Amino acid sequence: MSEPVKKRRSNQPAVPSVSVETWKGLLLAADEFGRLAPWEWMHDSHIVGLRHPKSKEVLLGSILGRLRQVFALLVYRRASGHRWLMNTILNDGQPGGLEEADSAFEQDLVKVEFTAKKELWKEDRAGLAAANYSPPLKRGCVWPVFRSLVPGGYPWHMTQVEAETLLFALPRVAALARLMRAHPEVWDAHLDGDIAYLPDDFDPSQRELRAEDLDWHPMLPPPEPLPAPVTLDETTLARLMKLPQAKGFHLELDVFYSPMPIRGPDRPWFPITAMAVDRASGFVGGFRLGEASDADGAGVLATVLANSLRQFGNRPEVICVQRPRAARMLESVALQLGVPVRLDHELPALNFARDEMERMFPR
Repeated sequence: MSEPVKKRRSNQPAVPSVSVETWKGLLLAADEFGRLAPWEWMHDSHIVGLRHPKSKEVLLGSILGRLRQVFALLVYRRASGHRWLMNTILNDGQPGGLEEADSAFEQDLVKVEFTAKKELWKEDRAGLAAANYSPPLKRGCVWPVFRSLVPGGYPWHMTQVEAETLLFALPRVAALARLMRAHPEVWDAHLDGDIAYLPDDFDPSQRELRAEDLDWHPMLPPPEPLPAPVTLDETTLARLMKLPQAKGFHLELDVFYSPMPIRGPDRPWFPITAMAVDRASGFVGGFRLGEASDADGAGVLATVLANSLRQFGNRPEVICVQRPRAARMLESVALQLGVPVRLDHELPALNFARDEMERMFPR
């Protein structure tokens, strides 16, 4: 926001600054979008493709509201955001890859959501008051809330660049929505999974969008990048190799997002967490929060693996994981330790321990 807000708690990152000009333009564009209410005739699978004129970044817009629960424009960015959105659309609402409980943490987008006034944060209220803002409608979910999401990050206030991105997207997505309202048949031949890209030079302030302007491309999610492998230094590996391998010792090992956010440099974030549990006893041999730089969790997974084996005093007969991604991360180090890795979607001991922890710290 461009104006100061109330004093914040010392453990919270500062709210990014957005210029007065951008802030006012964003509120005006959001009001126009809210009055248009494109969710009345558009579905979240009607994806709008844009190319930002400055950054040249491809942006994918999706409108929520057809189910009358959330009313918003979500603008997905970067390969991570595109992959999450397209996989979700193509998989009937499931983004794939991670288990459902963690999948929402992988989104990468900026958005405006229209909500009730009681849902506004105090920083939202302060920013809207500083702009002398009141919604054009008096009932329903009409107050605009602007947020930025990054993988692993807590939904946070937008930066100047992010605000400019959303300001660029709002009137262009609205232009396509007006075209769809007038000509709903435009999408009829593209319902199997196409994205409607607008011309790079299209200016909604100069003219209305036409059906022949649209450039259609199939939804092809960017490939999932290979995760960083778990590695152990030579000294640690040599010490662990001296441990006896215990028959019947099944080590359940997993990485997941912490249920509680912690402070980051620019926003709160949910750190990747690793946990190791002995299947037979249910004893937690290792638990640790990762660093912000450890995006895949390879570092924290290596630490918990080494610490848990020292704690138990044995190498396991088998390491059980529930995600193929974790199995790939452990493949090399497990071979060095002489321990096979097995996929097991249940992990009863670990998930029981995790559920108990999350009951203490609800998301």
